Parts: sequence; C-alpha cells; structure tokens
Amino acid sequence: MTTPSARFGELPSLELPACLDFLKLKSFPLKVFPAVNEPERPVDDTLFIYGPGYRNSEASFDVDCLIIQMYLAFCGIEHKVYNINAPEASPSGQLPFLATVSGAIYDSPQTINWVKETRKLEKESDNEQAKAFIALVQNKLKSALLFSMWMEPLNATEITHKAYFGHVTSPVNKVLAFQKQNQVVQSLLTDRDILVREEIYQDAAQTLEALSVKLGDQAYFFNASEPTFVDAVIFSHLHCILSMPKIVDGQFTEEEKRQASTLSKLVRKHDNLVKYAKTIFDGYIRQTK
Repeated sequence: MTTPSARFGELPSLELPACLDFLKLKSFPLKVFPAVNEPERPVDDTLFIYGPGYRNSEASFDVDCLIIQMYLAFCGIEHKVYNINAPEASPSGQLPFLATVSGAIYDSPQTINWVKETRKLEKESDNEQAKAFIALVQNKLKSALLFSMWMEPLNATEITHKAYFGHVTSPVNKVLAFQKQNQVVQSLLTDRDILVREEIYQDAAQTLEALSVKLGDQAYFFNASEPTFVDAVIFSHLHCILSMPKIVDGQFTEEEKRQASTLSKLVRKHDNLVKYAKTIFDGYIRQTK
C-alpha cells in the first residue's frame, strides 16, 4: 500500500506559536465527568426479586426467588428486598440476584455459596438425605407447580400472566407471557416426551406424601432446631402453591375451577405440611411487615 509520504513527500510539521499552546492539549482529557447512568452502590445488601407476592405479601410469588429470600432470612443475613420484576436488569438475565455493599453481584448459586462461606454454616444433618429430598422437590413438585401456574388456563390468564407481566403495557405483556410460557413448556419437556397432566400431578402427590411422612410432627425437616436450606426449598414450593389466589369470580365452569385448584388440594391433604408452611410464613415473613 502506498503511504501518504511516498505519494506527496514528507508532510510538513506545524509548530504552534506560544500564544496558542493551550490548543496542544498536553493534558487530555481536560476534565472527566462522572458517567450519566452510573449505578449507585447499595448501602445495604439487596436482593432483587419478582414481587410483591399475592395479596401484596412480602414473600415473592416466584419459587426460585423465594428460595433465596427465605435462605437469607433463615441465616439471619440483614438485607433489603427490592421487587424489580425485570430479569433483564440482572447480569445473568434471571432473577433473583443479590447486590452486596462491596459491589459484588451474585446469582442464586453464587448467593448460596456466599452465605455458606461468610457465615461458616455447619453442615446440615443427614446431608445426603437432604440433597435427595431437595432433588425430589425440585424435579417433581416444581414441575407440578410450573404446570399449575402456566398450563392450567385459569391460573395462567387470571393469575400468572398478571403477576409476571401485569406492569407491562399491552400487547407487549401478552408477547412476553407467551414467550415465558414456551420456556416453561420446554423446561417441563426436558425429561419427558409429552406433558400428561395426570402423571405430573401423580408425581406431585407422591412427593407430598414423602414430605409429609418425613416431616412428621417436627418443626423443621430432619429435626433441625432451626430451618436450613432444605426448608427454604420445601417451604418455598409449598407457599407458592398454597398462596395462589382461588378463582371464584368470572364466567368459568366448575371444571375449569377444579383444575386450577388441583395442586393446592393435593397439598391441603397433609395437615402437617400446611401447618409447617404457615408457621414459617408467620415467623419469617409476616413479622417483617
């Protein structure tokens, strides 16, 4: 490639007179202004979640958010809760996330590790059993919860879509709800070829029976003196199921209403699970209001 100097000879260098030294910009930039939209560092550790819960409850209506919310509460970690309902604000694109006063931002797994490292928590009793029950709940009971929220027509249109996207203007809210519903369907199809309503609820019924037997008359799972992470997982699923509003108004058939409440009725068959969920809610959510 031919250079400018080869074509036109050496370019002359211009020397500015002393009176124009200020144009040489020896110190550049001349002044640095702060970023217009630079976020302020939080003065308190803050958990960003979907919320508020149904009936303006402090507990998130989203089970993944509620698990982290309850775990922080169980571990006695002082923090604020901010209902953001905008997963795109999270670095991971998902809620919840924890923003700490140190400037660190953690997603759910990172938050759990951060809690364990900073609080030097003792290992849960029956650790392997606890892991097994957590896996059971997150595989079977969560599938039923997602199916009930997103696939039961009344719950989806009258409750779930409004909870997640009620703050978004129409018709964008409908588009977002449709996209979210497709994501849920794909997640439910991860370990099955088709979605069979009866099978999903049957798995949930068996899981609830196992939980009820394991809990017995204990205050917390595995006879712990205080709630642990396994309680955060189990309580969050039970609460999200039990707290969904019952649909009584509107021109809906009795069959539609029955289907919408199927999962809640499965939980309510077990008095100890209902009592367990209420006790934790009263002790860790209601008292904070």
